[in-house]
Amino acid sequence: MKRWIRSGKSGNIQHLGTQLIVYFMAVSIIVFSLATYFLYTFMLGLIKEQNEKLLYQQFQQNDHNIHSLISDVDRLSKLFLLDGNVQSYLQSGDHRTELENIDLKKDIYARIANFISNYNYIHSIYMITDDNGALGGDATRTLVHEEAAWTANFFRSQGYEQAKQNFPNLTVTGGMTESYYNPYVSGDKDDRLISLIRGVRPFYEPDTNATVIFNLDEHYLASTYSASLDMAEGNAYIVNGQGTIISGSSIDEVGKQSPYLPPAGSNASFGSYDTVKNGDPIQIVYYKLQDGDWYMLREVPLGLFSQQIFSVQRIMVIVFCVSILLIFGISYFFLKRMIRPLKLLAHKLRDMSQGELGVTFTDIPNNEFGTVMRRFNEMSLSIVQLLRRNNEIQEQRRELEIEALQYQINPHFLYNTLNMIRWMATMIKAEQIVTSVVALGNMLRPIFASKDSMCTLRDELSYLENYIKIISLRFNSSIEFTFDIEPELLDCRIPRFILQPLVENSIQSGRQDGEGIEISIEAYEDGRDLWLSVVDSGNGFTNELREQLNRQLAVGGKADRHSSVQAGETDGSQQRFDAAPHSVPADDDFTRPMSSASQSTGTTEHASSSGGSGVGLYNINKRIQLYFGEPYGVTIPQVPYGAEVTIRLPRLVDETTASFRKTGGVS
Repeated sequence: MKRWIRSGKSGNIQHLGTQLIVYFMAVSIIVFSLATYFLYTFMLGLIKEQNEKLLYQQFQQNDHNIHSLISDVDRLSKLFLLDGNVQSYLQSGDHRTELENIDLKKDIYARIANFISNYNYIHSIYMITDDNGALGGDATRTLVHEEAAWTANFFRSQGYEQAKQNFPNLTVTGGMTESYYNPYVSGDKDDRLISLIRGVRPFYEPDTNATVIFNLDEHYLASTYSASLDMAEGNAYIVNGQGTIISGSSIDEVGKQSPYLPPAGSNASFGSYDTVKNGDPIQIVYYKLQDGDWYMLREVPLGLFSQQIFSVQRIMVIVFCVSILLIFGISYFFLKRMIRPLKLLAHKLRDMSQGELGVTFTDIPNNEFGTVMRRFNEMSLSIVQLLRRNNEIQEQRRELEIEALQYQINPHFLYNTLNMIRWMATMIKAEQIVTSVVALGNMLRPIFASKDSMCTLRDELSYLENYIKIISLRFNSSIEFTFDIEPELLDCRIPRFILQPLVENSIQSGRQDGEGIEISIEAYEDGRDLWLSVVDSGNGFTNELREQLNRQLAVGGKADRHSSVQAGETDGSQQRFDAAPHSVPADDDFTRPMSSASQSTGTTEHASSSGGSGVGLYNINKRIQLYFGEPYGVTIPQVPYGAEVTIRLPRLVDETTASFRKTGGVS
């Protein structure tokens, strides 16, 4: 016998209320820890996002300022090139004397000095031509350099190549000092410059032969974006496409390679990422400027945000602890009330396990426990109804078994008697008697040879054919039988002896004296159902009788013959209701010897009724419903003439027999 083993250790922890409190505390602590972590992450991300938005606005403003500055320089460079002396200098100097060249260069330098004095953001201006060398300078120094080696070195520079490719547009570059253009400048006076280079040519000439360079002081460019910065909040600087810092809030970093660059392969114009600088976490925010292949970067220490977040967390911890204490105090009193329905349910289940059926709840709360209690009430009542229904079914089966036992006969005695009658008929050459006795024997054999209540449609039709032989001899072949059955349906399994009572009913009730009758046996499938029909050309049913029979078959009641007689229904159609079908089976040839098993036991359950009892249709219908359920059974449909009785069964195929027949009997 299976033993139920109680799992777990004994103690207070097994009490449901204690378990709920412990679980609630554990879950609350875990949830709070996760909530604190996610809140910290969320707030940090929120602050970073707000900082990014603020920086984005600042970057946009700085980009606008830088672009405006470059646009002004672009306009000034075009204005500078429109000067007549500049155009003369760009042309070949072969037609000018040495004195004229000196005067021309003085005029051009005066023009350069005028530009530098009027626009304080211009540090220096240089003109480098193919033929005349370099000319220019700043507010204090002048460069007139005609050395071919120096100019050739500049013409091989990246800035010069970019200026030629971008002609007539302006090329912006950085990271150079003034000594790059004026080799006579050195030391502290060698300032960092932002160069705006334009390739130029004289009017009405196709080839570019010179370069004009407007240099901006890096300090002035840095002042456009670093004046409003707090150095404690991080550095800001501009890097070129090679990662070199060309301008920054810290002058010491200009000209060096930046350790922080936008992600490789990223084409985003704005973004950020987290990294570490000197052991401290920082956020790098980058923005792509619209002039040149430049990025403006900003280092933001995350420690500035953490102090604010930790202050909020301390407040949250205090609020959480107070809230937990209040929740535990209040929940302790409510937990007992919450688990009370569970205790009641446990008691009811214990009572049911001890055999007290039909127990129910009367006080049901309006929550999930109430749903469980209502389902328990339904289950408890359903068990009672199921037991009652099961007892009724068992009682009905017992009655059918008793009724079947009333018709049992000793098979050995019956077969010996039939065999004796057969040989006596043979001796006097009464072939009809021989045929009748053999057919009767074949009909009776399945009753004693098999205890299976199911058979194939093929076996049922074989039994019916033996019955037809006897009936044909009795009525002198005045009854015509036809079969309309597809071969693939012959292996379907059906309850035994359900067609013969319907055929006998058609013969006894539908056939008028001295007249013949046509009876058709039909079978067809509809989805998962098998339909059998017995159709005859006899008297048929009246509408009242047909509806009465269908109602009685639907509720499972026996036909009440006497009520119909009292109502005056004495015509031939009423006799259909009173037919007494005899359920007698068949299988093999009667002349084959019986097995010892068939001789000794061999009885089967079958439905029968005596004349006038009207239980034939009821027994068939009840047997089918006991086997397959109420959707199946016997019905009497309305037909134009004659009568029809249909049987609905589930389509059950005898797979072994069907496979054996498909292979031609070879297994």
